[in-house]
Amino acid sequence: MNIERFETSARRSDMVLHDNTLYIGGQVAANTQGDIEAQTREILGNIEAMLLSVGSNLSRVLSVRILLADRADYAGLNRAWDGFFPEGHAPTRACTLAELINPDWRVEMIVVAGR
Repeated sequence: MNIERFETSARRSDMVLHDNTLYIGGQVAANTQGDIEAQTREILGNIEAMLLSVGSNLSRVLSVRILLADRADYAGLNRAWDGFFPEGHAPTRACTLAELINPDWRVEMIVVAGR
């Protein structure tokens, strides 16, 4: 069994590879001044960069769990999300309302992808 950890600290790894499956921990926007669309685009861009760094890409994303801080942001989230993944490669997705640790975070995403 092959396990490789990326960007590991005492508390967490940003990403873990187990055999050919990648697990990306909760990703949030660094720029919390942006609205939901800006934060969503930043997070998705960061996820894409993480995947590319290990030889994967957006077409290999299997599932995304979305933690949304405010129901009113759902439409903006979808505007930023729509068209981001290659056509025909949309992952499964679950969106849940959640109280995020930082009140300036509008959204957090957790990803499972193939390598």
